[in-house]
Amino acid sequence: MTNVVSEDEAIRLQRFWQRTVLALGILWGFMPLVLAPFITKGPSDTYFDIFASVLNSVTLLPACALAYWHRRLASIWLSINAVIIASALAMYIARTGQYGVWMIVQVAGSVGFAVWIDVVEAQRWPAPLEKAKKAVPSI
Repeated sequence: MTNVVSEDEAIRLQRFWQRTVLALGILWGFMPLVLAPFITKGPSDTYFDIFASVLNSVTLLPACALAYWHRRLASIWLSINAVIIASALAMYIARTGQYGVWMIVQVAGSVGFAVWIDVVEAQRWPAPLEKAKKAVPSI
């Protein structure tokens, strides 16, 4: 028995994992999007922190949905968001010396989805919604 996977099966697996992770990204981005109107400025927040939080709130869900059709654009969009939100968290921790586990988990999730889509785009996986090509019988 060999561990050889056919090319068609590998493509189907890549599409499956893309769809699964993008669906998780949509679910992960739903909560910040719903909570975006409730972001307020605390005593130790700067305007950059608020900007980064709002940007992250309105980015993750739409970018993961966009990635089904335009993965490269979503990759760029999520990468910019990841840099902004990670730098905002790092500056907040450096400024206040406080950090919450939930803040770190939220930022890690956003950065993780960006890195995953970047890796998939760099490896040139097939688009998640392309249909498999049917074999044309030869005459």
